[in-house]
Amino acid sequence: MNEKTIKSKHIFKGNIVSLRVDTVEGPNGITTREIIEHVPAVSILPFKAPDTIYLIKQFRKPTEQILIEVPAGCMDKNESPLKAATRELQEETGFKAKTITPICESYMAPGFCNEYMYLFIATDLTKDKTNFDQDEYIELAEYSIQEALTLIEKKEIIDAKTILSILYLKQHIKKF
Repeated sequence: MNEKTIKSKHIFKGNIVSLRVDTVEGPNGITTREIIEHVPAVSILPFKAPDTIYLIKQFRKPTEQILIEVPAGCMDKNESPLKAATRELQEETGFKAKTITPICESYMAPGFCNEYMYLFIATDLTKDKTNFDQDEYIELAEYSIQEALTLIEKKEIIDAKTILSILYLKQHIKKF
């Protein structure tokens, strides 16, 4: 069932992603795999009990649309997931959290990309100031959990990490 890498050719190296093409041998013979190497990332859902979540709206060039998402971003080199989540929360929402709880970890698109994401929920929030990255244009929006679930049903929230975080919170709300 495993594939043995025969050779690997690096095609492109960027700041966040790299592309390589691997020639592999598997049960059905030799083939190639196009693989995007991505730095690890975090996402964090700000939650104010009993029923308020904060999401961001931002234009995403790959989809050519404004998406409603949980705050998220890439981890800096040698940065822990918790530290990265804390940083992204403050940068994108202006919130600081007394409690940040890990909820799960996941590969985001393992068919072609090794991006690994750590998902968190932030509680006991206090407002500070935002500190957007220079190339970010973000709008903070407040929703009830039911409003967010309705947006998922209406396909207005179509981002996987956001859907996963909201559904996790709904299922485990008594923990928070």
